[in-house]
Amino acid sequence: MLDKLTHDDLLKLTSVNEGPCISIYIPGMPDKTLLLEYETLVRRAAHLLSLDAKNGDKKALLDSLYSFNPAEHLQRSDFGMAIFVNKHWKGFYMAAHTVPSKVVVAESFHLKPLLEDLQGESSYHILTLTPQEAVLLHCDGGSGTEIQNFLFHQGQHSNSIHWKHLDETETSQIPHLKSHMRGRGLEDNQCKKKSGVKLFLRWIEAKISREPGYKQIPLFVFAGENMFHTYKEVTSHPRAVFFKMDPSKTTPRMESLIHQAQVHVKKELAQQRNLSAYELEKLNHQKKVIDDLVKISRAAINGHVRTLYLQNNSEIWGELHRKSGQITFHEKQTNAKDDDILDDIACEVIRHGGEVVVLSKEDMPSPSPAAAILNS
Repeated sequence: MLDKLTHDDLLKLTSVNEGPCISIYIPGMPDKTLLLEYETLVRRAAHLLSLDAKNGDKKALLDSLYSFNPAEHLQRSDFGMAIFVNKHWKGFYMAAHTVPSKVVVAESFHLKPLLEDLQGESSYHILTLTPQEAVLLHCDGGSGTEIQNFLFHQGQHSNSIHWKHLDETETSQIPHLKSHMRGRGLEDNQCKKKSGVKLFLRWIEAKISREPGYKQIPLFVFAGENMFHTYKEVTSHPRAVFFKMDPSKTTPRMESLIHQAQVHVKKELAQQRNLSAYELEKLNHQKKVIDDLVKISRAAINGHVRTLYLQNNSEIWGELHRKSGQITFHEKQTNAKDDDILDDIACEVIRHGGEVVVLSKEDMPSPSPAAAILNS
């Protein structure tokens, strides 16, 4: 039985160094082709396992792969799936972008095809707001899941807020705030209504701010202009992005919301890549960039790499010795301990809070497939 893995699970996988670790990547394709491709990849994993006589538990690992049917989870229209199996982990992750057809058996999991996912580049929240309802979505690339729902009812004597979080629900009653009096003894109902909405937004913020990674990943708020300005006063998110929504009309479909958010995410990533390339060229001119793989590996293991730059579509096979930072190079993947050295270094950088940027060969600062800026 393989479990579906989350973004938090991926981050934990960067710290796993208990081999053999089997990593299988398979893109979306028709069911018949998918099963044939999966069988080929599992056979390749079995062959790599057989090259190490010490892999005593390889039967249990392979049994979990033989009993798994990727067609039950992966559709032709999906980008792809990553499967990770070792003695402690048995799970699969649905990618938010195209992945290669690939298998790696090593002392750690092969995660380089999921660098975007690891760094949250495809993860974000969408919050839709109206005076009566709010919905929080968690999105990975082009797919989204509703995780929190709020309903606000204004009654004659009190307001009520109904909250649903997955299978958990809660209802709270809120007495009306004292009304302000205007000329001729008229109540300021508009003020009372505005205060009630603000209280509703504070209640929403208190709940959604507890979501894992809430402040770290982007938040896109779809609301009327007045609602958004009020929400900005109460939110703890450092960079909420506003999309104008007509509150008098039906809330747009999830696909439409995700499409608008995706356009914004891709635009931001393109700007960051351009900035990174410019910064890299500047720092390289100042001789603040290192490109020796052994020096980079040692710095990465000790948490001293601020930014790692990798050449796109580049692989260097061998073993990274995690304690010393030394590297044993091989021309290709030859046994059940070999991994892409660039993958191992990238995982160490991410595990210690650094950033990994993938660049074209032309944008790299040297012929080396990896370059790094160290923490100052």
